[in-house]
Formats: sequence, structure tokens, C-alpha cells
Amino acid sequence: MRDHTIFVSIIAALVASSASRVAAQSGQTQPGGRPGTKAVQPAANPAAPKATPRADFEMGDRNPDEPPLNAFLDYSEPQPWTARVQVDITAFEFANQQQLSIHSWNFNTLAVIFPVIRETASASGDPRSVTGELRIADAVYTRDYSIIQGYHSDALYTRWDARDLDGVRDVTLVSETRVKAWETVLKDNAAAVGWPKGDYPFEARSTFEPQFGVDFTERDADTSQTVKRALEVWTDGRDPKSIPPLQLAKYLAGRVVEAAQATRPGLQRGRTGFRRGFEGFRVAGPDATLAGGRGSPFDIACTLAAVYREAGLPARVVVGLREFDDFDTDDVTREQLLGIDALHAYVEFFLYDEATGDQGWIPVDPVLIRRQSSRVRPLEQDWEYFGTHDELDFFVPLAFHLHPPTTVRSYGSPGLWGWYATPATPEIAFQQLTFATFNTPVRAGD
Repeated sequence: MRDHTIFVSIIAALVASSASRVAAQSGQTQPGGRPGTKAVQPAANPAAPKATPRADFEMGDRNPDEPPLNAFLDYSEPQPWTARVQVDITAFEFANQQQLSIHSWNFNTLAVIFPVIRETASASGDPRSVTGELRIADAVYTRDYSIIQGYHSDALYTRWDARDLDGVRDVTLVSETRVKAWETVLKDNAAAVGWPKGDYPFEARSTFEPQFGVDFTERDADTSQTVKRALEVWTDGRDPKSIPPLQLAKYLAGRVVEAAQATRPGLQRGRTGFRRGFEGFRVAGPDATLAGGRGSPFDIACTLAAVYREAGLPARVVVGLREFDDFDTDDVTREQLLGIDALHAYVEFFLYDEATGDQGWIPVDPVLIRRQSSRVRPLEQDWEYFGTHDELDFFVPLAFHLHPPTTVRSYGSPGLWGWYATPATPEIAFQQLTFATFNTPVRAGD
């Protein structure tokens, strides 16, 4: 790569070694499996953070009507959005001329969790404002939920509880969440910070914990060695921390963009043909993506996040829905975004000025950078979709994880949600997610 010479003093180094990451992931079970087969997640998570009633949940200094608190980005063009997601879980049923098998479930307790966004680099939300309902056998069981926090990447989840259920054959969760999204512009001078000598804040430090799609997949129990080798090649085995984080992030984004292209949607379609309906995500992982030079948009994002983390830079994946903006979006059409292709993922890396306390997440969209050209611009030039992103006001974030970072179960493919139950979580089920987005009405005076 033409900018390679500026990295003559870089070696590959980890904030957390590959060995410690593998040790930390021991005991975690990979989500996945095929529809109608046994789910492989553990049935319960005894170490899960405590759920907080939504009325008691504290936002701190975050204001959901204002841009995120970020020292390194400017914001403009606010857009209010509502995302509606429905998760349908149905019991297994099989019938032919010789056999009839109809399953049902009995639950002493049941807890369904689904992600909610408090803040990304470009969007703000209020987890307390989620509306929705948990339905049992197509009847509303509850419209109330609690909030779980303290997860990897500052992820939050709503938790919907039920108990004493017999003969259940279908469960549905409907969740409507509201966010306000902005365009972003990178403030290069302000973002030219160094590496902290101490620890990163918790929400950034937590991203070094193992994550499905980034550190392990259904097929590949550990991708860290492949990512580590790629980083060593790209840096001539030198220390990434010998240059400022912003330059490092830009260089490594360019290497990933040139190494792999998005060639498939990465989604498993559901059993029915609902608009925007799918079963879950199909990811190959960074290992296969780097080896084959191609993957889904979710694979590309997970690969860049893995490379950033291997270099010691906190990074998280943001999964959400792209909407159509007649003025800014020219790489897709409205018709294309009517289907599951609206689902998209990009990466945010974390900058932290230890001396001033300034901090913030910086968005990087490797798929959109690649669509401009398979060869990135010189590092000294501004890059569209690196920090500066004029389409994020039309991006509705849903989650930081393809599967919750806890030992809940889902079925067939990871699909953002999960559940656990007593006396046991069902081994076999079908799942389908459908979703829609629309501009949230703004009241007069807002």
C-alpha cells in the first residue's frame, strides 16, 4: 500500500493478548444452529447484570434530544426515527403421512431480551421510552419491561418477563424504540490525540472482551490468530501504538477495505415472506473474510472491529437500518431498501484524551468506503465515511451485537434477541424477525 512507509515504527501489539481473550471466552457457547435443530446456547446466564425497572433507569448526563457528547465530531441535520421490530418464536411442528409431531412449552419463568440503543457516535435515544408488548399465544401478557446494562460495548437490553405458562406454542415480542440521528463531521485537529497511559473508560475497555462474529463464530472458534497475522503483515511486525490512534485507525481501515469486499447479504431469510423479514445473521467471521477476500457487510464490519482491537484500539460494531435520503444517498434506491438489504453494519472506534478527559466514538463504514473504490485515498486526504458521514442521519441503530453478549438462546441464526426460562429453555424452535422504520412525528414546539 502506498502509505505503508509511514508505519516503519509500528509493531503488532494487543491491549489484551490473544491468549487472554481466548481464555476469557472459554465457557461461552456459540449461538446458532439450523431451524428445527437444537439451539446451542446455554439455557441460563447466572452472571447476567441485574435488571433495573425502567422507571429507575438513569440516563446520567445524556440527553436523548441532543447529539451525543463527543469532543471529536460536529453534528447537523437531526432526524427523529422510530424502529419497530417484531420477534416471533414458534414451537416445532412436523407432519407427513407417517408422523405428526407438535411441540408446546411449559414455563415457570420466561425472560425475553432485546437490545435498545442509548447512544452511538451519531444517534441518541432514551431506553425508558421503548414501547411494545410481550404476547403469549397472540394475547398481550405485558407491556412493561426492565433494563439490563453493564454489557460489552455499553450495550443495553430490555427484559420482558412472564411466568406460570402452560401449553405455549408461540411467543411474540414487539419493540418500538425512538432515536434521533445526525450527520457527522470529523474534527481532525481535536481528534489528533495520543494513546492513554492508563485504562480506557469501561465502555471502551469492555470491547476487548470476546464477541460473536468478531472473535468466534459457529464454524470458527477463534479468529484472533488470523487477524493477528494480518496485522503483523500490514505493519511489518512493528508497534501500532507508535503512531496516534486516529492515523492508525485510518490506515487499518484502508487495509481492510482493500483486502475484502461485500458480496452477499449475510442474512438468513425467514420461513415466511414478510416484508423485511429474516431469521438471523449468517456470518463467516474475520478468518474466512480475510482468507477469501469477501464476505457480507456484517463480516466486513466484524473484521475491521477485530483488526482494531488486535491493534489495541477499542472498537464496536453498530447494526441498524438504512433509510433512503433523496439528497445524500446515491448508492442505493428506495426499492432496494424496502427489503432486508436495509440492514447494515459499520464500526466505531474510541478516542480518549487522558489529559483533558475528552472522549468519543468515531464512525467508520468500510462497506461504503469500498463502494467508492477498491483503492482508498491517500491518508493525508479526507475520507468520506471515515468520521465524516453524511448518511448517518438516515441510519437507525438497533444493536452493538448480532447476538446478546450473554448466554441466552436463539434459534437457527443469531438474531439480536435471546431468552432464558425455567425449568428449561426449549431446545427446538423457529424464529423470525420483521421490522419497519418511520420518521417520528415531531410535536409543535419541539
